[in-house]
Amino acid sequence: MGQCIKYVFMRKLLIIAILGSLPHSLFAEENDAVPNFRPARVEPTTNGMATPALAGTRPPDGMTTDLPVALDKEISLNKIYTYWNDRNKGVKPPMDNGSMVFEPKYWDHGAITAKEIQDRKGNIFVINWQNDGKPSDFTVRLDYRQANTREKVMTKTQEYKNFDGYEKTVLKVVGEDYLRGGVVNSWRISIVRDGKIVAQEKSFIW
Repeated sequence: MGQCIKYVFMRKLLIIAILGSLPHSLFAEENDAVPNFRPARVEPTTNGMATPALAGTRPPDGMTTDLPVALDKEISLNKIYTYWNDRNKGVKPPMDNGSMVFEPKYWDHGAITAKEIQDRKGNIFVINWQNDGKPSDFTVRLDYRQANTREKVMTKTQEYKNFDGYEKTVLKVVGEDYLRGGVVNSWRISIVRDGKIVAQEKSFIW
């Protein structure tokens, strides 16, 4: 009987000892599973190169800065018509549309030899604009990018002295310019007076 009591007492002590050690063990396991530390800060890397700044619109080739813009309500660009004159690459006009069939014939009129026809190929811009203010000196300016020259911006211009009223200006990227540079991908047309842009229109992707 005494041994039985002693066995029960020893068993209780063993259970108490086991239960007393459980919180410490659980706490230790929790600390091991989720250590208390602050992750190192990860900085972006460019492999030793400086991150380039966001590039703005490049000025035309040969210019360090673009012309300032000072829009004038008396100067307006009414309509800009563009035409890609290349029968081999341009969109072929439907035969039932007389005006579209006539279009390439109009721009190629007078070209007989292969070189004369080649010199007519390219992008043509018909610019309708007007000056409702006092007569002044103007420059109609076409800035453009081509498929082969990519981000390089080139320019075509037409000068007008002491001008007022309505005008239709035709600027062309044809011949050798078109053969080397390819089709015009984007363009910007500006009316310039006294070194400032007083009217302007751009293509969608300029």
